[in-house]
Amino acid sequence: MTEQLPKYPDISDILAKKASGRRQRAALSFAEKLDALDALRERVQPIIQARKIREEQRAKTTRQQE
Repeated sequence: MTEQLPKYPDISDILAKKASGRRQRAALSFAEKLDALDALRERVQPIIQARKIREEQRAKTTRQQE
């Protein structure tokens, strides 16, 4: 009886794109890396604000229940 190994999808193209992206980011100057970091922070800001609002609402609900 031959045991059949599970077949996984080919992800070599995904891994190649990730490696390419890493090389591109590594080639950036320090100032360009900082600019990219600032852009990421701006994109995440709405998520952080929404989280704070949810935490405040949860805290209000908890205090009201006590």
